[in-house]
Amino acid sequence: MHRGLRHASAGLLALAVGLTLSGCDGLAGSGTARPIDRTVTVQGRTITTTTEVGGCQSARLTAHESGKSVSLTLKVKSTRKSGEACPDYIGLRPVSTTLRQPVGSRSLVDATTGSALNAR
Repeated sequence: MHRGLRHASAGLLALAVGLTLSGCDGLAGSGTARPIDRTVTVQGRTITTTTEVGGCQSARLTAHESGKSVSLTLKVKSTRKSGEACPDYIGLRPVSTTLRQPVGSRSLVDATTGSALNAR
């Protein structure tokens, strides 16, 4: 019985490594949260940042607004279709979200890390 578990565990590990190495993010349907590590700009109600995105990936920036803060979440997900080869490149892409109200005096927070964000 232990031998069967060992083989099953090895198989699952190989599958996980294969998905990671191939850049397939198919297990995270809505995307994987990523820290916001680049400059954030605010123009009116629009907040924009940039993130690194690979050949078969898309990025999305969302905001949760409260009276005192705006929490931003950056998610990257795979757009790879079964059997599709992905271009082997990484590029910076802008991602934006539109708020219901201008930022005003509210603080900007990275929802993934809890860190305050400086905006220009």
